[in-house]
Parts: sequence; structure tokens; C-alpha cells
Amino acid sequence: MRYERLSNILQLATSLQARRGGLTLDDVMQEFNVSRRTAERLRDAVDKAFGPLMTVDAHDRRIHWRLESPNLGGLIRVSDGELTDLATAAASMERDGHREQAASLRALGDKLKARKSSGTGKDADSGIEELLRAEGLAMRPGPRQQLEDGLLSTVREAIKRRHVLEFDYAARGPQAPSKRRRVRPYGVLYGSRTLLVAPTEHHDNLLLWRLSSMRNAEVSDAAFTPDPEFDLTAFAKRAFGVFQERPFQVALRFTPSAAPDAAGFLFHPDQRIAHNDDGSMTVRFKAGGALEMCWHLFTWGEEVTIEQPERLRQQMAALCAALATHHVL
Repeated sequence: MRYERLSNILQLATSLQARRGGLTLDDVMQEFNVSRRTAERLRDAVDKAFGPLMTVDAHDRRIHWRLESPNLGGLIRVSDGELTDLATAAASMERDGHREQAASLRALGDKLKARKSSGTGKDADSGIEELLRAEGLAMRPGPRQQLEDGLLSTVREAIKRRHVLEFDYAARGPQAPSKRRRVRPYGVLYGSRTLLVAPTEHHDNLLLWRLSSMRNAEVSDAAFTPDPEFDLTAFAKRAFGVFQERPFQVALRFTPSAAPDAAGFLFHPDQRIAHNDDGSMTVRFKAGGALEMCWHLFTWGEEVTIEQPERLRQQMAALCAALATHHVL
């Protein structure tokens, strides 16, 4: 058996055991970039070596396979590069104000390093420290949110238990008073700010709550039933950033000189890219959040033209004119 195929089998076995919802054959094809027949062979090899595989009911008319094997742990190797990536992710979380997640990632890294050291009898820190000294995070302007200690754990507990979450919420402004809120937490969105997606206790409209404005959060005794049709990923795709408004069709044309850079950007998960005969590139997607689009497109200067919709182009022109007026000496 070739080393590459053995490596794929171990990687697939690890994924099948780690993912509670299991994997479909389509998932395997995408993850390993293989044909359906090869995906079936990989699945069958895992079943033979570590199985039996189980099926998971995911309510989507597709078969999801999952593995529960006590024999896999000793075969999983954690590399220095993977531990370095984990440490870098923790540093990035810390820089962006996600202290609780940063601490959790560092604790996970320590557990993995301890397991690696006990398995090899060697110090797992030496190679990792060398890599960390050679890697760093570029400075990035943006909000540095400060979340109350333990807040994220409380929010996650409420989501997991499906209980109403209570918290004091401060409106914008230094003198704005806090008000006690009771919401049904559906999910958390991460971006420049961490937001809780939650309708209030007695209304169904989905609202966004800034975690940095929450204090004294508690999980109440009141249980709730979430909307079974709600999909956090689909909800997030409605907006270019975090501002939720009715989605609209967007078309952006980048000049030939900017096209290579723009091709490496993800403007929207469902974007479609067309390379034009003159070397320019057109990106199309559907989303709301016109103001945030303008804020981002401003950084491209004259390298981008808003082709659609007209109202977005007019809003961009008005913002640029207001900025030019403001900065005239």
C-alpha cells in the first residue's frame, strides 16, 4: 500500500471519529479531492481496519458515516506544525479580544503537547518554539472588544441547553443605561465584533447582540424550542458583514491590474467570478449590507467599479464626496 493512501485512510478515520454528524461520500470526495469510486474505497478501507462504521441520521436524505473506535488514538500523530498553527490561532484570538477562546486554545495545545511528550519521551516544546520565533502576526487596525470573563461559556451553555439567556445590555453611548434582557440564543457570529443571534423571549424577529455590551449573563431556568428552519450559515450569508438587510444582487468589476489580487479575495461564500477578455475580473454575489460593502470597496480605490446595483454605486459616490469635503483644508 502506498504511503499516500495509508495517510488518507488514517486522516479519514480521524475525521470520521471526530465529527459527530459524520461524513457523506460527497464530503470525502471534496476533502480528499478524489472520485466517488476512490471515496468509496477509502471508506471501505476505514471500515475494514477500524470499523464497523455507523450511519448517522442527519435528516438530509444522504448517508452520513461515523466511526467510534478505541484503536485509533495511538495512531494519531500531532506535528510541530499543527501545534504551531494552534498557538498562532490562540495569539490571533488574543489580539482580536477573544481572550476566553485564546485561553481554551492554549489549554488544548498544552494537552496535545503533553500527550506528544509522553508518547515519545522527548520535549515537545523545542521544535514548536523554533517555529513560533519564526512566525508572527501582522498588526491589523480594528476594534478590540473586551468580553466579560466567562461570558462566552455562559452563552454556549444557554445555546446547548436551549434555555433563555439573561444579561444586562448597554446601549451605545458612554451615558447609556443598561437594561436587563431575556433572549433565546440561536448562535454566535464571529467577525470584527462577536455577535449573538437571538430573538427576544416573546418575539420571533432575529436580532444581533454585541457580546462586548453584555454584563452579568446568566442561564435562566426557562427552556425554549428554537426555530427548526433556522440555519446560522444561511443567516450569515445574507449580509456582506454583520448588518442585516434585504439581500440584493451585486456586480463588481476589478481592473486588469487588480484582478490577480481580487481573485484571491473571498467577498462572499457564494460569489461567482468571471474573467473578462480585457483582463478585468467581475465578481457577482447576493447579500445585504450596503454600507459595509462601501467601507470595504473604498480600500480598492479606482481599481474597482460597482456595476450593480445603481443605488450602491450612488451610495459609494456620496460617501466619497462627503469624505473629500471633510478633509479639504
